[in-house]
Amino acid sequence: MIEILKAIEEKVLNGIQPANDEIYSLLKTENNLTGFVSVADKIRRKFKGKKVKFCSIVNAKSGMCDQDCAFCGQSSYHKTKIPKYSLLDTETIVKSAMDAAHNGATEFSIVTSGKSINSRRDRVKIKSAIKRIKSETSLECCASLGILGKNFLEELKDAGLDRYHHNLETCPGFFSQICTTRPYQENIDTIRAAKEAGLITCCGGIFGMGESSEQRIELALTLKELDPDSIPINFLNPVKNTRLENRSLLEPLEALEIIAIFRIIFPRKDIIICGGREVVLRSLQPMMFLAGANGMILGDYLTTKGRSVKHDLDMIKDLGLNNE
Repeated sequence: MIEILKAIEEKVLNGIQPANDEIYSLLKTENNLTGFVSVADKIRRKFKGKKVKFCSIVNAKSGMCDQDCAFCGQSSYHKTKIPKYSLLDTETIVKSAMDAAHNGATEFSIVTSGKSINSRRDRVKIKSAIKRIKSETSLECCASLGILGKNFLEELKDAGLDRYHHNLETCPGFFSQICTTRPYQENIDTIRAAKEAGLITCCGGIFGMGESSEQRIELALTLKELDPDSIPINFLNPVKNTRLENRSLLEPLEALEIIAIFRIIFPRKDIIICGGREVVLRSLQPMMFLAGANGMILGDYLTTKGRSVKHDLDMIKDLGLNNE
C-alpha cells in the first residue's frame, strides 16, 4: 500500500487535491507511520516552511454550560470540580492578552463556556475587550463564543475581531454520541456565518473519544467542505466525572498518524495542536511538527494546565523552527 501513499504525495506536492476515495485509502496504509510522517513533513515544509504559529487562550467564562458534551468538565451535566465563574471583567481579559503577547503568542482567543453568548451586557463587554486588545497589542484577536449568528459576528468584526473559532468536535456520524443538546448543523452554520461576516475561521475537533479511523476521515472531509483557515487538533484528556472519564488515552504514535493524515488532506491550512498534547504525545511532542503541524497553543488550556512556555519555545528552537 506504499504505492497509494506515494501517489497521494505526488498529487499534493503538485497542488492537486486527492479524491475522497483516495483519502479513505490512506487507512489501508496503517502501521506505516514512518511513511505518513515523511510525506506530511515534505508537505509542511513546502507550504508552511519553518514558521510556527503560537496561540494563547483565556477561559473568560467557566463552567455552568447547558450542553451535555461527553468530554467536557464545564458541562452542568457533569459534577466536576473545575472553577465556575461568569464573564471576566475587561481588564482581566486584556491583561491575559498582554501576557500572551509577552510570552511570544501571535494570536489570542477569548473563550467562553455555554452554547452561546446571549446576554447584552456580556456582548458589550466582549466587544470592549476586543477593541482594547487590538489597540493595545499587536495580537491577532480570536473568539470562541459558541453558536452565533451572522449579525453579532459582524459586530465582533467591527470591534476588531480577526478570527472566529468553533470546533465541530467530531464527525456528523458520531456527534450524537458526544452531544445531544444541539444539532450538528448549528456548528456548521456558525462557521459559515463567520465566513460570511468576513472573519478568518478556525475549526477542528477532538480525537480519542471512541470514534473510528473512518470517522476521523469523515470529520476531515466535513471540514474540507467548510474550508476553514486553521484546523485545531485536540486529543481527549479524560476529565473525572464526565461521561468519557474512563476512556484510555490515544497512543502517541496513533496521535502522530492523525496529525500526518490531516496535513496530507489539508496541505495549505494551519494545523494547530491544542489540548491533550502533553498527556498523549508525552516525550514525542517534538514529532508533531515532523508529522505536519505548524502551530500550537502556548500556556494553559480551558480547565487543564499546559506545559511551561519556556519548554515549548526551547522545543521550537531545537527543531530549527521559528515564530517570526
